[in-house]
Formats: sequence, C-alpha cells, structure tokens
Amino acid sequence: MNLLNSSPLRRAARRTGLAALMAPALVALPVSAALAGPTATLGTTPAVPAVASTTPVNPSVAPVQIAVTVDTAQTITVRIIRTDTEQVVATLGPVDAMAGSTTLTWSGGRGPGATGQPVADGQYRIEGLAADGVTALPATPALVEVDMTDPRPVVAVPAPTVPASRRTTLPLRPGGAAEVRAIVRRPGRDAPLVTGAWGPATTGVALPRALRTRGIVGTVEITAEGRDAAGNSGTSAPVIWSVQPPPGRTIVVRRVATRKPLVALTVDDGYGPSQARRMITDARAAGVTITFCFNAINARGWSTSFRDELRAAVRDGTLEICSHGYAHNTGTGTSRSAGTSDLSRNRLWDQIAGVATGPFYRPPYGAYGSGLLAAARATGYRYLVLWDVDTNDWRGPSASVITQRAVGGARRGSIILMHTKPNTAVAFAGIIRGLKRKGLTPVGLSELFAAGRPR
Repeated sequence: MNLLNSSPLRRAARRTGLAALMAPALVALPVSAALAGPTATLGTTPAVPAVASTTPVNPSVAPVQIAVTVDTAQTITVRIIRTDTEQVVATLGPVDAMAGSTTLTWSGGRGPGATGQPVADGQYRIEGLAADGVTALPATPALVEVDMTDPRPVVAVPAPTVPASRRTTLPLRPGGAAEVRAIVRRPGRDAPLVTGAWGPATTGVALPRALRTRGIVGTVEITAEGRDAAGNSGTSAPVIWSVQPPPGRTIVVRRVATRKPLVALTVDDGYGPSQARRMITDARAAGVTITFCFNAINARGWSTSFRDELRAAVRDGTLEICSHGYAHNTGTGTSRSAGTSDLSRNRLWDQIAGVATGPFYRPPYGAYGSGLLAAARATGYRYLVLWDVDTNDWRGPSASVITQRAVGGARRGSIILMHTKPNTAVAFAGIIRGLKRKGLTPVGLSELFAAGRPR
C-alpha cells in the first residue's frame, strides 16, 4: 500500500506550497550511549529522554530525512520507536549502505517499509540497525515529534447590535494554530473575495485591510484558516458578519453607477411570511441574492420555522437584509430622537437574521427629513437606500404588470422596489428570469454597492 494513498496523508500532500513554507528544519539531537549497545529484543532498549525543544513535524507534508552512518558497506535498517511505549511502529529498509552516511525517507507510515496508515501524534525515537540485526547505529535526527493533526480555529461573533459593530478583528480560539488569516467570501460562494495576511494566532483574527480599500461593506462570510509549526492547516466553520464603512454622513442612494450588469431586488415590510418564503425559494432555485428590508413589528406573526428559514437564507447567500425601521410609522417630519428609537428597536430583525442590517436603511414610504437622516447617522446607517424602479405592487396590480414594471425599468445598477404581496410572490420567479434574459443578474445590496458608485 502506498503511504500517500491513505486519506489523511493524501489530504496533507495536497497542501501545495505549504510544506515549503512551513516545513521546519529537523534538529539533530544527541544520541544516548545506550543506543550503541545490542537492541535485538523489542522494548529492551533504554528510552531516550524526551526533549521538549524537538520541533514538531508532519512527515506526510515534509518527509523526515533520516541519515545513518556506517564505517563499512553493509545492509542497514531503520526503526521508528514510540518513546512512551518503546513499541517499534515502523521500519525502513533493509537497504544496502556504503561506508559513510546513507539517507532514508520516512513519510509517517506504519509497519514494514513504513507504507501503512500514519502513526499517531507523539514523540518517536529513530535508530539504525546494523547488518547483524542487533547493533544499533546512530541516526539523525534521533528524535522526532510527530504532529499530523490539523488545527481547528474557532471564530466567534458578537450578536448583531444597532449601531452595528465596526470591529476589524473577530474573537478567535486558535485551536492549535500558530498563525491564522481571514478568508472572506460572499455567503454561499466558493471563491474567496479577499484573503488576509498571516498573523499570530492569539485571541482574534484580523479582517483583511482590502475590505476597506475595495469598498466592500455589508454581509460577508468569514473563515479563519490556521496553520501550525508542523505544516498542518485547518479552517474554522464560517461565520456571517456585516462589514461597516467608516463613520460619516448618511448618503441617500437611488441606484449604483456601475459597468457591471447587476441589479438589486429589494422587498419591503415582511407582513406576508408565506410570500417571503416563496420569494426565498425562487431566489435560491435561480442562484441569486435578494434583499429583505423588514419591519420587526411584523415578526410578531412569524413562526419559529420561518425565522429559521430567514437565518438559513442569509447563511447560504440567498438573502441579505436591511432595516426598514421597527413600526413603519416614520416620515419627513420624524425627529431625530423618534427616528433613533425606531431604528434601535428594529435590531430584533437583525437578531432574527443573525447579522447586522447596517449599513443599509430604507425609510418607510421612502420618506425622510433632517431628523431621520440624523437618526440614521446616529445608529450607524451610512446608506439610506431608495430605488429607481418602483413596481407599485402595493396597489395590487397583476403579476404580469409587476413583472413588466420590474424588468422593463431595470438597467445596470438599478434598485428595484417590491413588497411581500401575493401577486409579487407569484411574479417573482418570472422577474428573475426576465432580468437574466435582459443580461442582468440580481445580487444583494452589498455586492451591488461594491460594484460601483452609489448615487
């Protein structure tokens, strides 16, 4: 059996480039005088004391090069012995050696020829065996600390708040990693959006600076990749996070100036759970992202299963969220204090979805004044999101009319307004198909905003 055919070793061997980057130099350690005597009976050789400074290695990533020196040409064997049990777990050879130094390679396997399954993590003594089968020969390295266990970093995220957190470092448990980096994706996408630099694994993982330089805000998926001194690597479970822009005045946005063929389908209110469910189903089937701007006051009528569906849709990239305020009762004359209270109460929507609505806020009726703008700024909403395509579906037109309005009015960078109405739900799949036939792809607000200049 070829050692690399074992699944743990095959996975490790595929870490291209990592072995060269991480493989530590093997340190030659003093050989005990006891090794010079006969060792024909397994388990009778005195153990070499453990050396705490032995550098861990993963032999399947960086095979151990074992040098054995003999005075005369002869056949030699190498034995790999676990130090805590004195059990011979693997042998290399026999090989014909000339006088001088002969190098054999161990990739971490068990048994004769070391071609079996990988040995367990731990410390191993390495000794050569002369042609007589009893005389121990010095081997370099004399000790190896084997570590084939991938680190398992864990990223924790605080609960969504209003204003949304502007953290640039997320809480981390290293899980055996010596270094970590953040990998950022769009939820539900495989290709990385941004990858951070390696840094020491402490209590946090830094978000990549490129998020800010590239203007990426809103919902993303973050995974921490960790690696250890032995060359092992592993990743955390992904977490959902809302990246916030720097503080500043609230900007009113009706569309995004972009050369990319992208649009945003935005759905307000949330008073129709069954309609929202159908929209999520159709969006997921089409592989697109939609944005729900909901009032948390409507959550009083949401079942536990619907809440679970909303959160699952955020995690798989089908759904992005923005705030619509709590009670749908603000307008042009709303004061800053009243607006701040309404937006703060709507954090229940953030908590249900599992991610912050910031930086996106859509005021009810699209109505706002200086007080509501001040409230949006006070609660961290940099973008007051309006629209350039209005389906007027709240007036009750047919599904075909809603489809015609949504598709016919859309252009690159459009923000399309709809509501959780029965006819809109019926029209939803057709709207997505119509936009795609027009060469336009529905995306979440965060992806649309990153594709151009909000205006």
